[in-house]
Amino acid sequence: MSFSILYQEGGDVQSHLSSLAVYLDSCAKGMGIERLQVDPTKLTAVAASLLRPDFPHKDGLEKASPFKKAANVFVWFVAERPVIDPLPEEIVGKQLSSISNHQNVVMAWMMCMRCLRDAKLYKENEAGEDTVVILLSPIKVSKHFFCDFVDAFSCAVPAYHFHIVSLLFEQMAYKTNLGASYPETV
Repeated sequence: MSFSILYQEGGDVQSHLSSLAVYLDSCAKGMGIERLQVDPTKLTAVAASLLRPDFPHKDGLEKASPFKKAANVFVWFVAERPVIDPLPEEIVGKQLSSISNHQNVVMAWMMCMRCLRDAKLYKENEAGEDTVVILLSPIKVSKHFFCDFVDAFSCAVPAYHFHIVSLLFEQMAYKTNLGASYPETV
């Protein structure tokens, strides 16, 4: 899955909905879940959030970083809660299964991590030239971090959590993709 699939130019709610549904189905099967209960109205709301004309970036969707695009998908998916049933404890473990709404945080996380892998980051280098950095290495976190992350964002509110999730995704990607970050000067 990539951002070009999620944020289709000229796409409509139905095309975004189809992309999300195919992703959820393949993700569930990859986890060993044969049937995933999804609320179609809530998944449609997530699809509609990808078309927002007021994308939360000063220059709009087209110029937003992959981290902001991922954060937008993440917070709306978690907030809308389209996946109804909790994920099985035997698959996600006792600690994660005890967290309310863990299923939506886990699915949103997996979707965003897939999108960030091989994403292109357009930035200005130290000489003032435009460059492209490809995020080749996947983001990896500890199980401890992941459980705390799921717990912290299980009640995500897009207006409040978009920027912090974007910053977290950015720093996690920089940690595993050396040379991708801006110079650390502060």
